[in-house]
Amino acid sequence: MAFFAESHKGQGFRLLANRELALKINAVTPRSTRIRDGILGILVALVLAAGLGAFVFRSLSAATPTLEAVRAQARGKHFAAAREILARYLEGHPTSSVGHLLMGQLATEPADPLPELALAHLDRVRPDGRREAASVAFLKGKAQYQRKRYDLAEDAWNEALRIDPLVPEAGWALLDLLDLEGRSEDAHRLGMKLHANEPDPRDQARLLLEMSRIDVDKVAPGSLVQIFQPLHETVPDSLQPALILGLALVHDSRPMEGLAVLKDALSRHPDSPLAWEAWLEGLYDGHEFAELATEYKRLPARFREDPRFLKIEGLTAENEKDWPRAIAAYRRAHAREPHDGVLGYRLRQALWLAGDKKEAERMTREFADFQASFKALRPVYEEAFKDPTLGVADHAELYQKLADLREKMGRLDEARAWHQLVLRDSPDDPVSMAALERLK
Repeated sequence: MAFFAESHKGQGFRLLANRELALKINAVTPRSTRIRDGILGILVALVLAAGLGAFVFRSLSAATPTLEAVRAQARGKHFAAAREILARYLEGHPTSSVGHLLMGQLATEPADPLPELALAHLDRVRPDGRREAASVAFLKGKAQYQRKRYDLAEDAWNEALRIDPLVPEAGWALLDLLDLEGRSEDAHRLGMKLHANEPDPRDQARLLLEMSRIDVDKVAPGSLVQIFQPLHETVPDSLQPALILGLALVHDSRPMEGLAVLKDALSRHPDSPLAWEAWLEGLYDGHEFAELATEYKRLPARFREDPRFLKIEGLTAENEKDWPRAIAAYRRAHAREPHDGVLGYRLRQALWLAGDKKEAERMTREFADFQASFKALRPVYEEAFKDPTLGVADHAELYQKLADLREKMGRLDEARAWHQLVLRDSPDDPVSMAALERLK
């Protein structure tokens, strides 16, 4: 209202000046003319006063923004109009946390995003409780995602989930980001955690279904290069974008470029097991076997017992044709990651080459089941995805089909979760009861 007070004050000064000018004119005007003009002046003044009053009333009504007016525009998806009203509201209420939070929401709408504006306002929110603090963190992550700062988006969404594991949308947003980045194992761990905490039965089932899709759909390495090369150039010291880009370049048949990125990342983060793992995997996938053997020997001693390097040990042993050591490493790695089909294949090959026919045949059958389940999963996924009653109706047969496929693909935790959904709806189902006993 301060703006309007100043405006009226200025009009008052102008009216006073006009009155003084009129008095000077009256001093030299004949009396009869002055009376006539005075009557006309009163009539004109009344008309003008009425018009001015109506104008002021309309102006004040139109220029008095409310949060309800903002929300009404937003409900109609008129986001630009909603932001304009809200900006005027915040001029009069500059410390309104509700207003700044609402601007953060409006400025991150996908149809018309203004992420810089959103971040500026979200920084001014003083959250009222844990739930609102998590919402602010979620919206900051959304704005960073729209800026293509995927590293900062991940940080913000992790913070939102740390504050409140049930904050709306944050879990799904982070899951989508990890999937986009090709980080399927990180996505799987997050998805299972979200599933365990999710109270809504529809979303419980949808999360499990999403885990299936992530295992089947992989982002093409060329697409990853296009997405993450600009980010890496912007923040070369950020580890995850560098690792994603480096491995994507290697897998996109540009090994020298990819290895240069991975080597630089390791030099910047020499104490990171993630950097070492990506560097060694990049050397293998880039067919730099001699350098792989040399670099594996440089692996810091504190990482030697880290299970993530079992696969690397198997690869180096395989290159040296040290089949017993390769088999031992692959066997341990496969027990830890039965969902990794490549590991199963490598263990099978090493067993054949070492002459262990019996176990090699067992692994051949297991690998065949894995491949068949991988191919069969897509149509079952699509059937489940299209069902609007997924999670809220009794779908024992469908859930058990998904559980069987995921078990054969090595995702035992997912298989258990599908059977638990069956038993939630049909507590005495013998198939799922037996499966859970087997999968303990």
